[in-house]
Amino acid sequence: MSAPTCHLVTGAAGMIGFELTRQLLRQNHKVVAVDNYLKGGKADLAQLQEKHPDQLEIIEGDLTQPGLLDRVKPPVDKVFHMAAIVGVQYVTDHPYQTVRDNCLSTFAVIDWAMRVKPRALVYASSSENYAAGVDRGIVAIPTPEDVPLMIADILLPRWSYAAGKIAGESAVGNAARQAAFKSVIIRFHNVYGPRMKPTHVIPEMIDRAQKRTNPFPVYGCDQTRSFLYVEDAARAVFLAAGGEGGIYNIGSSKEVVILDLAKLIFELTDFHPAVEALPAPPGSVRRRLPDVAKIKKLGFCETVSLEQGIRRCLNEYEVSQHFEH
Repeated sequence: MSAPTCHLVTGAAGMIGFELTRQLLRQNHKVVAVDNYLKGGKADLAQLQEKHPDQLEIIEGDLTQPGLLDRVKPPVDKVFHMAAIVGVQYVTDHPYQTVRDNCLSTFAVIDWAMRVKPRALVYASSSENYAAGVDRGIVAIPTPEDVPLMIADILLPRWSYAAGKIAGESAVGNAARQAAFKSVIIRFHNVYGPRMKPTHVIPEMIDRAQKRTNPFPVYGCDQTRSFLYVEDAARAVFLAAGGEGGIYNIGSSKEVVILDLAKLIFELTDFHPAVEALPAPPGSVRRRLPDVAKIKKLGFCETVSLEQGIRRCLNEYEVSQHFEH
């Protein structure tokens, strides 16, 4: 019997990175997990290691610091670079750190991969990279992968995230060509799940509903997004890693109006407040919906509906509240 394949996952304590790590371990792969725990998750990874002591190695550290990945012993089959500063509010408050850390961590992973030569480098990018083109009428809805990337206002703090991700896409693709490994660029579209902090729209709304906030603020009521549950997203990442390479949209094919999302959360939490309709944050685009035909050709399909996913988030919230008290 051949030895288990080893993969590297950066940002392994984050929502998507953790779920990807969990799924890889369930498939009997070995995983080297790297994280600096900027947003927590250390205890979760430690628990996972207790369940899989022979499969999971954890390296704590900051990818922006030189030499961290020298602790990873090759061979490594696939590198999943999930680590990044995320969250609209944090990005808006720390735009320079966002660009700096996201670029430096990506360059560190690329430089290491060019020396080690994995079979594939999977880079977590974002639908933010093209989102401004939708409002300008340049980008179609649903949006395929082969569209021009656009930043509406390069000096607006919110766009520091997309600026770094666009640079990362270019760096990964060109390094892979030079070093002869496969590059896989993932553009995520509003992935959510139980471990997500209230820095994104679904956990923010759940948090307000649990706190019985009334009136209930809803920003950009008429805007639309698509929401994909984290378990489905992680499965899609692994499928993309096994494909031919290139760029893949990962998201839901169902477009949801933000006000309708709020109403669904009201129904599931048995809370019916007055809605305070507020303007969307600066730089927030009007519509976002991916064309997911490319990832579907690799066998991907959504298995968790938006209602089911939100119920799971609510159940997790209730369990965590129980143990806190």
